[in-house]
Amino acid sequence: MTTLQEHLPDVAGRARDMLERSGYDALIASSPENVYYLSGQPSMFMYTFRMSEAAFAVVFRDPNRPSLLLMSEFEASGLPNDIPGFSIVTYPQWIDLDDPYSLNRDRFRGERPDAPRPDAALAALAAALQAGGLAGGGRTVAAELSGMRAPSRAALAERLPQVRWAEAAPIFTRLRARKTGFEIAQLRESCAISEAALREAAGLIAPGVTAAELAASFRIAVTRRRFGFSERFTTISVGPHFAPATVYGPHRAAPGDIIKFDVGADVRGYGADIARTFALGEPADAAKRAYAALRPGHDRMLALAGPGVPMAEVFREGMDVIRRSGLPDYNRGHLGHSIGLALATEEAPFFSAAETTVLEPGMVVCIETPYYGYGVGAVMIEDMLLITENGNARFNQLTRDLVIL
Repeated sequence: MTTLQEHLPDVAGRARDMLERSGYDALIASSPENVYYLSGQPSMFMYTFRMSEAAFAVVFRDPNRPSLLLMSEFEASGLPNDIPGFSIVTYPQWIDLDDPYSLNRDRFRGERPDAPRPDAALAALAAALQAGGLAGGGRTVAAELSGMRAPSRAALAERLPQVRWAEAAPIFTRLRARKTGFEIAQLRESCAISEAALREAAGLIAPGVTAAELAASFRIAVTRRRFGFSERFTTISVGPHFAPATVYGPHRAAPGDIIKFDVGADVRGYGADIARTFALGEPADAAKRAYAALRPGHDRMLALAGPGVPMAEVFREGMDVIRRSGLPDYNRGHLGHSIGLALATEEAPFFSAAETTVLEPGMVVCIETPYYGYGVGAVMIEDMLLITENGNARFNQLTRDLVIL
């Protein structure tokens, strides 16, 4: 399953299995990541403009019923002529589409809205569900209710009053936790690009360099890679200023400063999340003590992560080793997470004390051991790894040592 054409049927098949077990009749995606996940077609209006409910993807429990991809006619004009297993449903936007060569016989001729109108997409979705036989009583549909705007939820309930609605978030968490071959390939490449760009940016570390300059170097290095991929995020700290910043401060690196890279490149919507730490000259004892405690805990978690191992057990082992190795008061809510499409990089499930998920082959996860100390700065190690039949395969190649420059 290394291609998108192989990825989509696998996702649809597993989604139908989950719908069958839950007794739900359909699964609706309304977030940009999950619409892309189910259909393989990203919505620019949702990803770039963050327009809520601008597109939907629907998988029915009935395997004889094709899935639906609902987009504006403007976005749909760029879709492939045939998406196997999918029917395309469109709705009008404010944008007019001329057809001087009669290439499309279904040109919209009604009055166009003057601005984005989510009700047009919702009306089209409700009509498509009705056409699919889901408007009658006794039907249960799982949708991303917690992520939808309240007016959208109310509009669907009004248009489909007999439908019972269920929260789809747990289904998407389970679906996305186990990756297809297509997803693994994107994540592996995003990690490789991220490491190459991190290595290039770290080459600028010298007295006087700022976090902003390092971040710019990382972004430029990522976009120079094949296909001009973009950076997903850059969270870089220099010296004692560890707080995340939208606009980096003016601090310039001085001897003894700790420099932390927590970064990721984007490859076809899939983002890496890796971290490494450097020191400009000999670091302070507090920084060395933190790293000396984090490293054995991190390594213990890497050794333990494998099929059949509860994520909570990996967390407890990591915390125990870190505390016994020199940070007795270390206190984190989680020490890693799943990784994939989420724009925030961190996806459920998490390596935490409360997590009930057991690791299984095909999961791609991040193990992270961050430390933030007032007057010290940020110290962090983060690796991406694939859970395999026999253990795990780490994507990262960079050393996990504290690199002193």
